[in-house]
Amino acid sequence: MILDEGDAQSLANKILGLSKADSCIVTISGDESRHIRFAQNMATTNGSPGDIEVSVESHFGKHSGAASGTDLGDDALVALVAASEMTARLAPENPEFMPPLGPQKYVEETGFSPATEVVTSAMLAAAVQPVLRQAQAKNLQASGFLEAGVSFSAFATSKGLFVYDRETEVLHTVTARTPDGTGAGWAGTTHYDFSKLDAAAMGSVAIDKAVRSQKPSRLAPGKYRVILEPSAVSDLIGILVAEEFDQRAADEGRNFATKEGGGSRLGDTVFGKNVTIYSDPNDPVAPGGIYSDDGLPAQKTMWIENGVLKNLQCSRYWAQKSKLQPVPGPTTLTMVGGTTSIADMIKQTKRGLLITRFWYIREVDPQTVLLTGLTRDGVFLIEDGAITKPVCNFRFNESPAAMLNKVVALGPSVRTYGEEGPGLPVAAPPLLVDEFTLSSVSDAV
Repeated sequence: MILDEGDAQSLANKILGLSKADSCIVTISGDESRHIRFAQNMATTNGSPGDIEVSVESHFGKHSGAASGTDLGDDALVALVAASEMTARLAPENPEFMPPLGPQKYVEETGFSPATEVVTSAMLAAAVQPVLRQAQAKNLQASGFLEAGVSFSAFATSKGLFVYDRETEVLHTVTARTPDGTGAGWAGTTHYDFSKLDAAAMGSVAIDKAVRSQKPSRLAPGKYRVILEPSAVSDLIGILVAEEFDQRAADEGRNFATKEGGGSRLGDTVFGKNVTIYSDPNDPVAPGGIYSDDGLPAQKTMWIENGVLKNLQCSRYWAQKSKLQPVPGPTTLTMVGGTTSIADMIKQTKRGLLITRFWYIREVDPQTVLLTGLTRDGVFLIEDGAITKPVCNFRFNESPAAMLNKVVALGPSVRTYGEEGPGLPVAAPPLLVDEFTLSSVSDAV
């Protein structure tokens, strides 16, 4: 269910008017989408789900309580506010409580596309038809998912803050497999504008990789020069910046950004000088939400600039305690790319591997951001500047913080999608990386 800005503000004001707490926060969010799933070269399901949720957070002094619901009826809203207030009265004091914010200034939304808002089920079906035909022609099995939708969110406080944001999103993934089960290829991306999606081209990529990855050879684990395609890069930088760039953890000696002797490494050259990562809610390729934590305005933030650690996320509480400015979490991420194509990276590689994407990433050591996970859907051996054969998948053990010190070359940054990342819009380049640790072989396809 989608509410326009006026209706969302009226609903927020109604809920705030019911509050008897010292302060109150209201969050409203909703979405509507259409999707189609396909498997074995045919459509299997389609749907058009929608949802709406209201959350109320009540405060009495430093006591806080919250309740959520989906019923917008008057009686349900009264009960929702009462439930949040009852929980707040029973809760212990939160020593790190910060009062709600008052009015803020926000940038205009740019992540909304009318072309996506009007997508129909017939348009989705038409978009995937070329993919299915390509797979049938190659005697492959194609499966995947295509979804287009619109969402909104509103955030209001009893101190006078109100912000409303709309976004559209398209998600498309294609997996192709060979009949003998030994070859698999994948392609996937997100976008805010359905008119810019090329489903047929994505299908071609997945199908080509499935054909080329058949009957892979086993290769010994070790440290390899690798070419990481944008999907793989997006997972690693997304986990690093969105989840590990934290000022408090650095100050308390708990993460990679802790400086020896105390404090953080802000201002130090922590990564390779060819690495720059920022977030910008108005980025032309990967725009994001206009507000972040506690309703703080999302703004262009440089996280890494030419290898220098420029910012870490900093909560309002930690900023006040440490006499710093709050730095809200990113609502989007962009890694600045270069000009080296994947074809040129292959030519530059004496011996290495081309990796399509990662799967099942988990953290091993938060202090160093050491991650482990699996490669998937296409790993290829490169010898003397050319791809020579497919190889089995690997488990990797690597830290993205360390990896960003071993980047040899970067390709153009593109809108991409990684299933293991934090779920933000991401633009990332392919990377040529030295000494990437592939710790064991995986026979899974």
